[in-house]
Amino acid sequence: MKVLLWQTAYLGDVVLATSLLRILTKRFRKVGFVGRPFIKELLKGYDVELIPFNKGFLESFRIRKTVRSYDAVLSAHRSMRTALILYFSGIPLRVGFDKSELAFLYTHTVPHQWGMHEVERNAQLLKPLGIVPEPEELYPKLFVEEEEVKNVIEKFRLPEEYVVLSPFSNFSLKEWDIKNWLELAKVIGKKVVVVGTGKDMERARVFDACAINLVGKTSLRELMAVISRAKLVISCDSSPVHIANALDVPAITIYTSTSPIYGFYPLKGAYLTPELACSPCSPNPKRCKTGTYDCVRAVSVENILSLCQTLITD
Repeated sequence: MKVLLWQTAYLGDVVLATSLLRILTKRFRKVGFVGRPFIKELLKGYDVELIPFNKGFLESFRIRKTVRSYDAVLSAHRSMRTALILYFSGIPLRVGFDKSELAFLYTHTVPHQWGMHEVERNAQLLKPLGIVPEPEELYPKLFVEEEEVKNVIEKFRLPEEYVVLSPFSNFSLKEWDIKNWLELAKVIGKKVVVVGTGKDMERARVFDACAINLVGKTSLRELMAVISRAKLVISCDSSPVHIANALDVPAITIYTSTSPIYGFYPLKGAYLTPELACSPCSPNPKRCKTGTYDCVRAVSVENILSLCQTLITD
C-alpha cells in the first residue's frame, strides 16, 4: 500500500506532522509527503518521496497527476483547495478532518478539536488505516548531521553553550514585546543567539550589542543545526519551538494572543500565558479585538527567567 501525507501549511505545522511521517514509514513500503517547497530541506533524512507544492493555480492541476498513484492520503491541511485536489486526484482512500472545508469530498473524516496537542490531533487521521500508534511514536523528529553542526559553529563562531531566542512571527500579535526580549537577552546569564527570517533583519538590530544576531543570516538547514546545539530555545508561538523539540532540545513558548489550548505548545519544555479576560484570541490573530494589545506585554521577564533556571542544565 502506498500512502501519501499532505500538509501544505506553515513550517511548524510540517515539523509536527513528522510524527505521522515516522509512523507511516514504519508500516508502509512507500510513503510520500506533499508540502511547501521547504520540505526538501526540512525533511532530509526521511526515506520518503518529497513532493513540493507551491499552491499556484496551474500547479494545483499538475499535482493531481503526480499523486494519483497513491492508494491512500492523509490530509492534515483543512483547506478547500486541498479537498478539491485530492478529490480529483482519484486516490481511493482520502482521510481528512471533519472541520475541513468541503469535508464531504473525503472518503473518511475524523474529528478535529481543540484541547489536545497537534500531534495527537493528527494521529486521529490514522484510524481509517487501522493504526493506533504508541505514545512514544507521536513525538516529531528531524535530522541534522554532525558536519552541519560543525559548519555552523565555525561559520557563526558559536560559543560552546548558548540559548536561542526567536522573537518574531508571521503574525505580529503572536510576538512578545521586543523590549522584553531585549531585557531577557541581557539578563539570562547565558550567551544568546537570536534567530529569525530576513523580513525581520532591521528590527533585530537591537540585539547586535548583547547577542549573536543571526536573523536573516541562516538557511533552514543552518537554523536547524544552530537550534540542535542550543541548551534551550525561547520563542513566541512559532516554528522554532517545534524544530527544537524535534531535535530533542527543550523550548519555552511565550504566549500572547494565542494559547496552548490550540495544541501547539512544547512537548519538551514549558510555556507561559497572559492572564487576561480577553485571552485567548484565535490561533492566528490578525487584529486585537480590544484594541489594547495588552497580551504582548502581559508575561513578565522574571517569570521567563524562573522557567529558564529549571530547564537549562549545566
